[in-house]
Amino acid sequence: MADKKNFRETVAEEMIRHLEAGTAPWQKPWVPGAYNASPFNPTTGKPYRGINSYWLELSGYSDPRWMTYKQASDFDAQVNKGEKSTQIEYWQWTKELPLLDQDGKPVRDAEGKAQKQSVRLERPKVFYANVFNGDQITGLEPYKAPELKFEPVVEAELILENSGVAIHHDQNDRAYYHRLTDDIHMPPAGAFKSGYEYYATALHEVGHATGAAHRMVRDKGPFGS
Repeated sequence: MADKKNFRETVAEEMIRHLEAGTAPWQKPWVPGAYNASPFNPTTGKPYRGINSYWLELSGYSDPRWMTYKQASDFDAQVNKGEKSTQIEYWQWTKELPLLDQDGKPVRDAEGKAQKQSVRLERPKVFYANVFNGDQITGLEPYKAPELKFEPVVEAELILENSGVAIHHDQNDRAYYHRLTDDIHMPPAGAFKSGYEYYATALHEVGHATGAAHRMVRDKGPFGS
């Protein structure tokens, strides 16, 4: 079992590699050609959080479902032979202890069952688990992404309309402002994870468009500045 230091170092190195290559998934708020959910466990229905969410997204799998070998078996599915698991970590911040009365005796309910209380640990405990992606498992039902309910934001739409910049939703995996044609090209709204991310991207490109000569003639630094 790997210790916390090795796990963190592994994740950090992989994040740096993707950042340097410009392929970090959190830098791209859309999914090429599709709407995608964040990594989640189909057994509990809960999304993976914190470093685990970023770590699992780096894998490059299209299926957002991640589960242990046993959880896959509970779905009557089988992890494909030779597949490599991905390690994640859990932090235990509390511990269940017996609830005692003033005399130090267990407190029981009306049915005689001993009661427990949640106590916060002075130092959290770290546990590790190995999970597999849905694409690594045979026997699972095909993943169906939830229907994206994109509700237009009136205020944001007015800003985009009044900017005077045409927006073309003709890209699969790019979003950019074209200086020569003075227009914006980006993926369709349905490819974004939420309406917030769609407008954030569109307004970002409008920011580039303000540098046009017939607008603010804003000074522009080097690309990426």
